[in-house]
Amino acid sequence: MRKDRLAEEDLLVNGPVGGEVLTKQERQTLRGEASELKDMMEKAKQEPISE
Repeated sequence: MRKDRLAEEDLLVNGPVGGEVLTKQERQTLRGEASELKDMMEKAKQEPISE
């Protein structure tokens, strides 16, 4: 995953290019879900690969 992807997504969601203007609560919910997914991906990277 590219490091600047979250910044690009933030621009697409909340910037002049993007569609909807989200409320503060909606942005917080999305950020929370994104951080949970990021944590899960980091944990998965640490696990050994089973064949």
